[in-house]
Amino acid sequence: MSAQIDQAASTQRSLMNRLFISQMLQFSNAFSARGSFGGGDGEAQFASFLREEYAARLADRVQFLPEASVARGPRG
Repeated sequence: MSAQIDQAASTQRSLMNRLFISQMLQFSNAFSARGSFGGGDGEAQFASFLREEYAARLADRVQFLPEASVARGPRG
């Protein structure tokens, strides 16, 4: 049972790390439309897919959030 809980917690941490990176990329304006050379509304709509993919790839390589972000009680 403990191994399942640890695996679930690890999965949740990796998802939170991915979300954190995605939000950082969103507010960095790295994927904003490029004026008259951009793709217009279509680029704006699909930029989130590109941002999410970059976040997933970065999350596999970089751990921004602390490993033990949730306080654990004593194990018995």
